[in-house]
Amino acid sequence: MPDNKNENEGLALNTIELYQAQLTLIASCVRAGRYSWALETFRELNGHGRNLEACLAALSQGQLAGAITVPAAVAAADTAEEKPKKKWTPPTPEQVQRALEKMFGHLPECTADGDIVVVSFNGHLLDLPKAERLVEPLKWFIKRGHIVLFQETNRDALKYLSNETGYGLNVSHRNERGQAVGILFHPRIKWLGQPYYHDYLTDIPGHPEWKTTLRPALQRKVRDVTSGLEFTVIDLHTKSNLGGPEETAPIRELQFSMLVADIARQQAAGTDMGPTIIGGDMNAPINKPETTETKPLIDAGFVLVPNPENRSTYFYKGNPNGQFDGFFARGFAAEGLNSLSPVWIPLPLESKGERWFYSELSDHMPAITTLKVTPVG
Repeated sequence: MPDNKNENEGLALNTIELYQAQLTLIASCVRAGRYSWALETFRELNGHGRNLEACLAALSQGQLAGAITVPAAVAAADTAEEKPKKKWTPPTPEQVQRALEKMFGHLPECTADGDIVVVSFNGHLLDLPKAERLVEPLKWFIKRGHIVLFQETNRDALKYLSNETGYGLNVSHRNERGQAVGILFHPRIKWLGQPYYHDYLTDIPGHPEWKTTLRPALQRKVRDVTSGLEFTVIDLHTKSNLGGPEETAPIRELQFSMLVADIARQQAAGTDMGPTIIGGDMNAPINKPETTETKPLIDAGFVLVPNPENRSTYFYKGNPNGQFDGFFARGFAAEGLNSLSPVWIPLPLESKGERWFYSELSDHMPAITTLKVTPVG
């Protein structure tokens, strides 16, 4: 009987480990917004639950559980997950630093001189613990931009990074998943007036259930002390593709319509926004002609800052899905001073040892543009 007991205990403990791994994976999927993956993993979890029940029942009765039947799909999933567990292990700060230097190593740290570098980046569940753990590489990254538009983060993380970098901070409220948008500003960028919050973007007619999951947008008028140029930046993160493009594209189009209508209302009320940059995670391949939900921006005179190399910013399971991140601008010069350079998007990381980037640091590449200015005087 002792042998039976030891074998049952071993089976039970092994099954508990699998159960815990699946629960961890479900939690990661939910935090990342991969709800279909979470559901699939939960269904697989039922197979482990049956195994665990059989082992514990045998232990309580002093019997040998015998061969445990595992559904083929569950067994395949278990086998597939045994090797890539490291994909869910957070990268070390040193790994992140090497990856960032590989992608952005040619970009200098921003100073009070030169043109204004504007960056948009989806922080991928960038909360305070993640910001604290990756503070050095994140500081290195932030200092490559004068204005850094973050999505999928919150005040706790950005306040910490603001203190660490000496950058100014504005941030929206967070939704129930802890997601907000926020902007970090280099000291040469001074604020004018008060921040403006586009909270109405979470109010979609007929969908009260989205009120707590959609994100507002953040607007800030600023002045560059080096050139004297005054302009407005808007950071947004529109409706995700959860449910498919056919269902979600009309929601994004409505959000863009609401945004340009509110901008027009502000201007009619006397707000001088000056030249305006709208940047962020658009959740649609904005560089593809079949993407029509950005039409309200185009109709309102905003122009997509071009991506001449046609690079993707969003990667689903490591595969490129298009330019989800970028900028629309209005009121800037077409070329020369006070104009925006084409968007630069780094090449993706492709080696096996760097695939963690898409699941941990971000599943987006940043989008970067430069505002050409001249010093005062």
